[in-house]
Amino acid sequence: MSVELRHLRVFIAVCEARSFTDAAMRMTVSQPVVSRTVKQLEEAVGAELIDRSTGEARPTEAGSVLLDHARAAVAKFDHALSSARSLSRPLLLGYTWSMLDSRILSTVETWESAHPLHPIVTRRCDDRLAGLGDGSTDVALVRERPTGLPGRPDDAYRSLTLLSEDRYVALPRDHPLSERTVLRLDDLATEVFVDNTMSGTVPSGLWPPGGGPQRRLPVETFEDWTFAIAAGRGIGLTPASTAALRPHPSLAFVALAEVPPVDLHLAWRAGSDHPALAAFTSHMKRAFTPSASSP
Repeated sequence: MSVELRHLRVFIAVCEARSFTDAAMRMTVSQPVVSRTVKQLEEAVGAELIDRSTGEARPTEAGSVLLDHARAAVAKFDHALSSARSLSRPLLLGYTWSMLDSRILSTVETWESAHPLHPIVTRRCDDRLAGLGDGSTDVALVRERPTGLPGRPDDAYRSLTLLSEDRYVALPRDHPLSERTVLRLDDLATEVFVDNTMSGTVPSGLWPPGGGPQRRLPVETFEDWTFAIAAGRGIGLTPASTAALRPHPSLAFVALAEVPPVDLHLAWRAGSDHPALAAFTSHMKRAFTPSASSP
């Protein structure tokens, strides 16, 4: 009879539990299965491994010798299994709003073709760190460079800038300004500004001192932001990709002139243990770095 890993696991459990019954409960199998498995192991070894003459199930001299080797063999196998599983580990990509445009998606597709053991799992998060802060994502597409965590230094994160987008104004379809081709901040001075406080893309310094919106309507999710504008409760500012990827029958998007663009950064936690993180960040950097031959 060939000895299998299950024989060693059951034998170890009996030795540690000092009881066939307790070992069966620990391994969630029946007591006869435990007894039969130990008996098979003893037949393979050619010696009694468990002393059954007392109230406790204790290893015999031969059992004690085997026990040390069995523990080492099981531990080595478990470590190998854990290592193999870590190699086949998805990469959790967090994002907010409409960041998964065609260029991002094509870059993810080429990554997965070359790295089948590390597929990308996307998670939309309504927070500025897109899940990095609580560890629910491995890497994230964010609009602001992360600057640190409470109680941790500013180098808690690493990041690289992928691209920049123009800003657009989102308005109700029947708004008087919706027919314009271009708007400026001065055109919006009297409007109610729908402000996504959790994952918005509008920095406080966008307006000149004293020139910001007079009235704000705070919301916390992209859906609430869209609903408030569609319902005519105010207007909002957003990157160009929102207009391209999230069209809405009740919304109009008009280009906003004379304002800084919106950057898109790839960010991750310093010291992350994901085995594919370094390769993924290098892949993204190559994909979004203009070629030297480009005009």
